[in-house]
Amino acid sequence: MNSTRIALMALWIALPCVIGFSSLAMKNMVQELENELHTINQDIQTDIKTIHVLKAEWSHLNTPSRLRQLAAKHIFLNPVKAEQIINYSALPFNYETGESRRIAARKNISGYAAHNKELKRLTSASR
Repeated sequence: MNSTRIALMALWIALPCVIGFSSLAMKNMVQELENELHTINQDIQTDIKTIHVLKAEWSHLNTPSRLRQLAAKHIFLNPVKAEQIINYSALPFNYETGESRRIAARKNISGYAAHNKELKRLTSASR
């Protein structure tokens, strides 16, 4: 009887210690997870703000007036002349054997440009 009493007392002392220790460990794990969640939420908010700023910068960089100014400043293009436009039928579709598309296209454009000096000058300048 004496040994069962001692075992019962040891159980009643050990059980609250085990429960207290496990609840303390669980509390620490929950706090770590809450800290991690808080950090992740802060990162998400920072990313949302960054995306908002990037969208604002993108819309500023893509304004048509700004792009027009940059194109005028950096791209030196002359207006297209009517002589530079060729008819669809002048494009080569039937190739001679062993002839590349580039050579066939040059032949057709040169043939079309034979009567037009300006177009012939432009085609020879692009080679």
